[in-house]
Amino acid sequence: PMTDSLRICVLANARSAHTRRWVRAYAERGHSVHLLSIRHATIPGVDVQTVAVGHVNATGMVTSFLSYLRLAISARRRLSRIEPDVVHAHYSITHGVIAAISGFKPVVLSVWGTDLAVAGPSPLGWIATLLNRFAIRRASRVTSTSEYMLPAVERLAGRPVAAVQIPFGVDVTQFRPRSGPRSEDYLVIGFMKHLKRKYGPQDLLEAVALLAPDYPDIRLVLGGDGELRASLTARARELAIDSRVGFLGRVAQADVAAAMREFDVLVNPTVVAESFGVVVLEASATGIPVVATDVGGVPEVALEGVNALLVPPGSPTKLATAIARLADDPALRARLGVAGRRFVEEEYDWTDNVNAMLDVLRSCVKEGP
Repeated sequence: PMTDSLRICVLANARSAHTRRWVRAYAERGHSVHLLSIRHATIPGVDVQTVAVGHVNATGMVTSFLSYLRLAISARRRLSRIEPDVVHAHYSITHGVIAAISGFKPVVLSVWGTDLAVAGPSPLGWIATLLNRFAIRRASRVTSTSEYMLPAVERLAGRPVAAVQIPFGVDVTQFRPRSGPRSEDYLVIGFMKHLKRKYGPQDLLEAVALLAPDYPDIRLVLGGDGELRASLTARARELAIDSRVGFLGRVAQADVAAAMREFDVLVNPTVVAESFGVVVLEASATGIPVVATDVGGVPEVALEGVNALLVPPGSPTKLATAIARLADDPALRARLGVAGRRFVEEEYDWTDNVNAMLDVLRSCVKEGP
């Protein structure tokens, strides 16, 4: 007879912060957790089995492909050795496909957004479409971080799918408001993502330059690293705002909450579709207002006039207008911050999200293969 404790095998990237959060949460609740990955990380309480070709954490495309191939070929044997009650595969076109190839049941597949987004009309897009369909159709249940992605899951499957939304929420004990006001008398506009064009840090920099003449007390702090670091530094110098722009570099997940507590406003200026927007929730849990672009699944977590101001993507002018509105109105900043905290506690508490995912895993085990 099945006890409340599950034997779970997670197929996912051990180096991903998302993966580590899920498997640690399962282990902390007393479940037996095994992780099959082509990357290696040591995770307390979790049996991490790494299957790789070449250097274990090499990120080259060829070695990664060969490592996934090796995992796919050996998955059935490895799963029969682990004997899990259920497999939880993250990311459809890699681990979802590998779970499907293994023939193991039941499988819960979690899609993340970028796995679905690569499907399309190009030759590689067609391959991604077929891989997605293969993985989704063979999964016992599919979960998605946002409502926005659920129609894409059905479209790729080509038939109705047992798909549910389970958000990737926030640890509200870690992400909490600062205990008192900061001593500085300037306003900190924060960004916390990779410095990549698709996330829009270049638009945010231009927006701050537009505000600079009328708002001498505004500072911009960019958390994250990436390909735009050098060009953003050079552009800040060109715009003569380099003394107001700070770069934090890569911020470890454990340090994100503390960094956000130094912000007065969080800006999420994504240019292309984003499946969810966990950074928005982290900022709201920290009690700070958000300016976000109206793309993809972001409006599910950035609610206009509740915890955020929404603007169209790719418009530094509109970003500047929204930031100015918050700069001019401390009461609005406070109201959005308080409402944001309440919203996250009610809808996106990580503890509730883990319990919901475990309910899905349990129901699949009860239903059987």
